Amino acid sequence: MNILLAKFQWHTRNDIHITGFIKEGDRYLRNQELVDYFSGTDSLDLFETKLRSANGHFSVVIKSEDYIWAATDRFRNFPLFYTRINGEFLISDDCYVLTDKQPDRRLNEVAVDSFLAAGYSVNDLTLISNVYQVEAGELINEGRTFSRKFYYDSASIPLIDKDFNVLSQELNLLFLKVFENHFKALSDKFIVIPLSGGFDSRLIASMCSEFHPENVLCYTYGIENNCEVANAKEVAGRLGFKWINIVYDSQLIAGYLEDEVFKKYYPYVSELSSMFFMQEYFAVKYLKDNKLIPENSVFMPGFCGDVLAGCNLTPSMNKLASRDQIARVIYKEFFRLTKPDYFTAVEIMNQISFKIPFDKRLIWKVFESWDHKEPKAKFNVNSSKVYLFFGYDFVLPLWDSELEDFFAAIPFQPKLNKRLYDHVLREFVFKKHNLNFPNELNTLPIQKSVQRVKEKIKDFVPDKIKDLFIEHKSQIYYDEITKIMIDDIGSENIIPPRQSSYYNSFITQWYLAKTKAYLYKMK
Repeated sequence: MNILLAKFQWHTRNDIHITGFIKEGDRYLRNQELVDYFSGTDSLDLFETKLRSANGHFSVVIKSEDYIWAATDRFRNFPLFYTRINGEFLISDDCYVLTDKQPDRRLNEVAVDSFLAAGYSVNDLTLISNVYQVEAGELINEGRTFSRKFYYDSASIPLIDKDFNVLSQELNLLFLKVFENHFKALSDKFIVIPLSGGFDSRLIASMCSEFHPENVLCYTYGIENNCEVANAKEVAGRLGFKWINIVYDSQLIAGYLEDEVFKKYYPYVSELSSMFFMQEYFAVKYLKDNKLIPENSVFMPGFCGDVLAGCNLTPSMNKLASRDQIARVIYKEFFRLTKPDYFTAVEIMNQISFKIPFDKRLIWKVFESWDHKEPKAKFNVNSSKVYLFFGYDFVLPLWDSELEDFFAAIPFQPKLNKRLYDHVLREFVFKKHNLNFPNELNTLPIQKSVQRVKEKIKDFVPDKIKDLFIEHKSQIYYDEITKIMIDDIGSENIIPPRQSSYYNSFITQWYLAKTKAYLYKMK
């Protein structure tokens, strides 16, 4: 058994290896305190108990003469990978390290299909055959036999029955508690907030103004005068925060494919399993290159708070359904970049089914659980590696375990159209800070219901027809950023995405082309 950990900052004592932090009250356990948390873990049951209680961004590996135990946090903030070569078990935080050691380096075609359609490889697969990943909220045990288990599943949390007003009060108090504790733990840090025009980042900025009002920078990025700028600038101004707008244009992105920084960035983030994002790459690089933030900066993005709140739910999900029916719902929602043929689609749905119970379940509960473990962990949260790459820490307060557990217990109706979440933000948080704007990006429930009907109608419209009505000018310059990738590998080698504005499809195809070149070079 061999442990190969070098990518992240690991702390080791007595064969316990751990990276990241665990939040206890208003403190972050880091370094040797983090090791202490898992010290004395002498049984797999105790290991699982400690993992369930751990609230933070971390990965841990524990080794003895007889076994290796390993786990990632609920959202796989620090990915781990493993393989077996000539009977020897190897685990690493770098998928390329394990791939380089493979005697037979081949693509996993099932993983490739899901990667092209969704932007990540499903389940424990990576793009490389015989190399696997520890999934979000999963622990693995390599001993006399190999086993793996999810120690956390939001679908297993029982629903509560409380009045809407009671839930509103409780959520408001929980927001205050969670954010106060995070900001106390970060009291000596410089806080950097990617501020859009939406609710999630505005919530973070509001809480920051209450509990960490000094040493803060907000920034917005995209094409000049993009749709996010006006609200973001107004929010920062009303809260008294310094704000800068980073304009994405041809000068900013010029020659990025040949830049040695980018050449190191994309494998660092993707790790042969997830799409790398370009959305914040240029912004964070700009902040660092121009020395606009200090070395002790901590980025606090508002990743996917709306998802936690229920934005992906539809009225039709509030019913029992079979495993195959739920798999189809998930496939339709998340595997949109390309249009696989019938047999490929069936294979992907079979992979989706692995995380779905055999008996009938509520669609929305299983849907949310799958969403958190797959796209949110491997796609959205994984994009936060851009901060680590440039040498900065990050915290995702909206995915604090206390908030996730709270929302996992909320019944369907208060979550539909983010009814509870938006109500609390508007009536408790934003009203307090004078941040309710007349022309909000976040629409009212009735408007969202109308939008759902429109989306349903669109399902019956051919992709080529829908493409005629799409705004092709990307607000974050993705049209121009990805055009450079298309030119690099040749447009004749591009599989047309379902819609021309699905720019992530071009990124996944470019990365896959580079991965094939890497494997060919290693032969």
